[in-house]
Amino acid sequence: MKKIAVLGASTYNINVYKKLKSEGFYTLAIDGNQFAEAALFADKFIHVDYSDIDKLIAVCQEHKIDAIMPINEWGVMPAAKVVTELGLIGNSEKTALLATDKGLMRQTWKEHKVAGPDFIVFKTLEELKIGLQKIGFPCVVKPTFSGGGGRGISVLKSIEDAEWAFEFALPAVKYGTLICEEFIEGTELTVETISVDGEVFILAMSDKEKPELRTRVATSLNYPANISEEQRIIVEETVKKAVLALGIISGMAHSEVILNGTEVKMVETGARGGGSHIFPLIIEAVSGINTPVVFAHLLTGKKPNLSNIQRNGVVYRFLNPPHGILKEVKGVEEVRNWSGILDVGVTKKNGEEVGNLKNSLERAGFVVASGKDRNTAQQLANKAELHIKFDIDPI
Repeated sequence: MKKIAVLGASTYNINVYKKLKSEGFYTLAIDGNQFAEAALFADKFIHVDYSDIDKLIAVCQEHKIDAIMPINEWGVMPAAKVVTELGLIGNSEKTALLATDKGLMRQTWKEHKVAGPDFIVFKTLEELKIGLQKIGFPCVVKPTFSGGGGRGISVLKSIEDAEWAFEFALPAVKYGTLICEEFIEGTELTVETISVDGEVFILAMSDKEKPELRTRVATSLNYPANISEEQRIIVEETVKKAVLALGIISGMAHSEVILNGTEVKMVETGARGGGSHIFPLIIEAVSGINTPVVFAHLLTGKKPNLSNIQRNGVVYRFLNPPHGILKEVKGVEEVRNWSGILDVGVTKKNGEEVGNLKNSLERAGFVVASGKDRNTAQQLANKAELHIKFDIDPI
């Protein structure tokens, strides 16, 4: 029985542990939250903050793990350090750094002639104001690393937005640097991949729906992406090149790109599967590939079978009621029992503020709808969203 340490045990990761255990893997859940919901579904739970690398390495050595699996942005670098220390399969520390620092990521892509927006890296408001003369407007400001979740991202339309954007991003900054890049017009896509011995396989691709907010938080991801075959090929080739440029030769990657006609520009790539429901649930619903299990086989030295990747319809819809204080939500349990609904839930509690999309963590709820094709899944997601009623006290 292969023993896998999984970094992260939030409620979204329950399916990761269920799927791994069903295939005979021994799962070791590691999380800094002693009440982590998914821990109950692991064979063993270790309450350790995995940013403490020495403790993490000691735990992995003690339990004689065969592999370590990062399933969120915070776990990418710690996993790479364990891989280096114990000689396991996975990303190098250099790759982990390139995949978590957007400034180094952009520079690496530039050196490998992977298209991306013009950018500057800065630390102070004064440096930002100087850099804006080069980048122009509109543009985007965000931390080079924030741990995911869309923290600290905003769109600037004029120099008057600079101070607000800087102050908005600052609390989310983890590496001490920020990035300002040109705003690229077009359709934003997400692309899920797995690299096997240097060959990159495309597992799922969505297009995003985004409201006209300065924080640009997506309200729906629709699979498969509504693009032409010519565009799909261009996107796939660009993403493959970008993933390998970062050194992700054996592992998962979640990429975001902007497509305008036949022009593709990379936004970012994470060296792990997509967040929330994407890695444990949605990729399999779209592609037919049981991603946690395939990833586990890869990390334990078994070459996975990726010969029959499908393109089924799935919609990941995020619920965003009017701004106010949540009193009650009705209709969720009815929707849960509908055919084609893979998951549905509310992520805010009664008494909490909703409708203020500062980042993706502020969404009020979600619906994951599946269908024989994209349109069928969209119709089901629309129906579910209309059925779920939020009772709000306006602010």
